[in-house]
Amino acid sequence: MQKHLFLHPFTKLLTLIFIMVTSFFVIFSAGYLVAMPLFGFSWSEISEILTAGQVTRFSGLFRYFQIVQTLGLFVVPPFIAGKYLSDRPRKYLGFRGGPSSWSVVTVIILVFVALPFINFLAEFNQEIQLPEKLKSLEDWLMSREGSAREMTGRFLEAQNLTAFAVNILMVGVLPAVGEELVFRGLLQRIFAEWTRNAHWGILIAAFLFSAMHVQFYGLIPRMFLGVLFGYLFLWSGSIWLPILGHFVNNTSAVVYYYFVGSDTAYTSSAYDMMGRQLPLVIFSLGMIGLCCYLVYLNERKRAL
Repeated sequence: MQKHLFLHPFTKLLTLIFIMVTSFFVIFSAGYLVAMPLFGFSWSEISEILTAGQVTRFSGLFRYFQIVQTLGLFVVPPFIAGKYLSDRPRKYLGFRGGPSSWSVVTVIILVFVALPFINFLAEFNQEIQLPEKLKSLEDWLMSREGSAREMTGRFLEAQNLTAFAVNILMVGVLPAVGEELVFRGLLQRIFAEWTRNAHWGILIAAFLFSAMHVQFYGLIPRMFLGVLFGYLFLWSGSIWLPILGHFVNNTSAVVYYYFVGSDTAYTSSAYDMMGRQLPLVIFSLGMIGLCCYLVYLNERKRAL
């Protein structure tokens, strides 16, 4: 009998949190030590640069620490936790072999056909206003949202192919692997076991996935993506499908920004979109349902 069966889900959750915090501290500290000779700054100078947020001037340093942070907080901890929680960590995390080729193609299509509906959710989320009593909180959230958008834009600015490749690694590859292992491979499983309901496990993990970004005005679309990735994991039993979906979603933004730029991004209210582009939103939602159903059928046949 596998050892994870003897642990309560709450114990597993605390174990994961402890491993994530410890891993982040150790790897981020090691990252500082490596950064000093690599970039030619002292410990205090690096701290000042990071605190001041001078992304444009020191973009290489910021990209480096973003990668170190992702490694320490998301990529490394799942593998450590998997070994502690199970005698078969690879299987426990969802590395059960690749999904069907049809599912892979369908998930890639799913990410792109979902864009109009996700954009609508994003615009709808932007329209949400908090009660007057929470005006100060709303102002803080709006300010943080603007800062996060500005920071993301600076991160995605790439003057050459090397920076473009680093952006794909930083935004596409590492978050797709690390975040999916944490939120789908571990947290979704833990909460499904705790609630004894796979659907609740998906919803709770998706909410935490979205809340982790600390961007209130992107909470709904990110949670929707988290739910999609959660069901891809549930139906396939393989972590590769949600990793693929996450990678395609993030990398498409990097590619779009590099070749097109952010100035051409569509902006309007959700209600305007519903009025002018209602057929596109409905078509997108219908295609999401169709793609999900095809993945479900493909993976069900593969399991037989």
